[in-house]
Amino acid sequence: MIRILDSHAYPGCMAIADAHPEEGPAHIEFSDGTVAGASIEHLDEGRIALTIDAYETGKGTAIAQKSWLLENRGNDRWRISRRLNGG
Repeated sequence: MIRILDSHAYPGCMAIADAHPEEGPAHIEFSDGTVAGASIEHLDEGRIALTIDAYETGKGTAIAQKSWLLENRGNDRWRISRRLNGG
């Protein structure tokens, strides 16, 4: 599982992964306890594309499906670099 360290994803936001994220379906947990479905695509050893399904934050804010580029910052730490097209 990947944990995003905020209630939503955005460029610069940090994330923690229990292990190196496996390609395919995944679950994302946000800092407010919300869990959303997602899919992971490996781009290279240190970068993944993460598409997070539409979800609602703990405060009720609707978040549309979006895709993000995540870069490994060492061990279990990842940083959201930018939004990807098409997501």
